[in-house]
Amino acid sequence: MNKDELKLHDMKLKNCQIIDNILFKKSLLWVLKQMHMKLLWKIHDQSLILHSDIRWMIDLVQRFYYWSDHQATIQQYIWNCHVYQRSKASQNDTNSVLQSLLISQQRWQDIVMNFITELFLSKNYNVICMIICRLFKERHYVFCHWEDNDISIEETVWIMLWNVYQLHDLLSSIVSNRDFQFILIMW
Repeated sequence: MNKDELKLHDMKLKNCQIIDNILFKKSLLWVLKQMHMKLLWKIHDQSLILHSDIRWMIDLVQRFYYWSDHQATIQQYIWNCHVYQRSKASQNDTNSVLQSLLISQQRWQDIVMNFITELFLSKNYNVICMIICRLFKERHYVFCHWEDNDISIEETVWIMLWNVYQLHDLLSSIVSNRDFQFILIMW
């Protein structure tokens, strides 16, 4: 059997050479299967360009390293990277162009409500609820205390009753960073 027909694992040794007991294929370092994840971790998670995308990783690996089916390994590794998944732009059709809000016709008819959380405890308060009139940009700041960094829907309703409805009557719309459950119970 000649060198062209020899195989090591799944790689033909035709275009391979050994330099200082290290196997190279076409001048690329051949990486053992046991080292794939460690190499990808070093490049993807620890390099200067953290958590790069799949195309960039494949290009970088192909410049210096070789193993069979490296593209599938890289793709699987990056799909399992939580940081990359959270930071990449979504390709869903549901995430389309944002729809602009209608212009308010009356003061305190349409509001924006947001919670500023994880504040240091001050006078027994650690959260601020911002309620802003969208038309005149008038605002109310309501200081709250949350035990477990979460406020119940009932507590939010009481904040709205005492700080908005009592002063400004009923609303037409609320824009909030809270979930749909909040909106359903509020209305």
